[in-house]
Amino acid sequence: MAIQPADIPLLVRQYKDSAAANILQGKPEEALADYRKVVDLSPHDTAARLKVAELLAQLGHRQEAVREFHYLAIRYAAEGHTIHAIAACKLILAIDPEHQATQENLASLIAMQSAEERQHPERTEPLEAATESPKRVPTPLFSQLPRDVFVALLGELEMRRVAGGERIITEGERGNSMFILEQGTVRVVHTPENGQPRTLAELGEGSFFGEMGLISDAPRVASVIATRDCTLLEVTREMLTRLGARFPVLEQVVQQFYKDRLLDTLLKTSPLFQPLSDEQKQAIAERFQSRSVEPGTVLLQQGQRSHALHLLLRGRCSVVHQDLKGTELPYPDMTEGAIFGEISLMLDLRITATVRAATPCLLLVLDQDTVKERVLTHPEVRRRLTQLTRERLDRTATMLAEGAEVQDSFLI
Repeated sequence: MAIQPADIPLLVRQYKDSAAANILQGKPEEALADYRKVVDLSPHDTAARLKVAELLAQLGHRQEAVREFHYLAIRYAAEGHTIHAIAACKLILAIDPEHQATQENLASLIAMQSAEERQHPERTEPLEAATESPKRVPTPLFSQLPRDVFVALLGELEMRRVAGGERIITEGERGNSMFILEQGTVRVVHTPENGQPRTLAELGEGSFFGEMGLISDAPRVASVIATRDCTLLEVTREMLTRLGARFPVLEQVVQQFYKDRLLDTLLKTSPLFQPLSDEQKQAIAERFQSRSVEPGTVLLQQGQRSHALHLLLRGRCSVVHQDLKGTELPYPDMTEGAIFGEISLMLDLRITATVRAATPCLLLVLDQDTVKERVLTHPEVRRRLTQLTRERLDRTATMLAEGAEVQDSFLI
């Protein structure tokens, strides 16, 4: 008797339940038979095909497992699920280190996908709907790599599995790598000095984190903890150094990826830039320049004029005002996300305090012409900037209120 289409979902569920029970009972061959039946009923069920591939590998059927993982890698890539496709490739290489066909095909598909997205950014749906297909996520780092560089990087990538509750990144430790979350979820936690831990974000499949570790050995600014079992792809600085010696373009791509990631976060979260349209944000983002400085570097000098808007991305800056008697009055330190130099820019006045890097710092700097032409012309941005300016001036006035003489050239 032929199976009716209406009966397929129930049968698929029954076979999956049976497969799960067989796995728990230590019967991988029976579980494999169940999952094969699921694939027969629902050929586009990628979750079931992944189980088939994993069980084939577990049972020692290497060539069959490679064929299934190859199918999955190409299908994932065709549907825009690049991270899952890369993970499938890594599983193939674990079985057969000499295998090359999948990597070459995957590189071609990702290059085609990247070109298509640049020409038609509105097209974000998968080519074909699939049962239990993973969510499509952007892959800005991999899609920008030339074909030969992508294949080489694919061979170097490390795949890691961590259990729920395990700490992947520890705040305060020196960074050395970036992670891509292929499966699972993680929590980003920051603990302020003398404060309580605070969750900054919950990240899901396809998320990138820890990219600062590729650029510098600055301490991690937050911890990342697995909230359930996770599969990760790790990119280390040593890996990029090795590949960079062979492919100089790799460093350029990584630097641009890092800058774009930081600016995207900044322009989305900073109240100063939120009123701008996506097109306006993009135009401004292209004008920011990154700057790394050592501790003790003077970023703004009291009495001079500012020629740029500074955004502190990593590190901490000390702020000190010197009164007419030469006494230094410290302000609260500036931490990540702080904006400074805007008072002098906006009001064309001399800077009211000296700002120095207290730790190694990474900043993004926007020149005064761009600030005046592209930021201050927006009414809501100007209102928010005026409010920020007033708050800082009020704070300055309060700190100097105890008998200090104020010069006219400073609006404090």
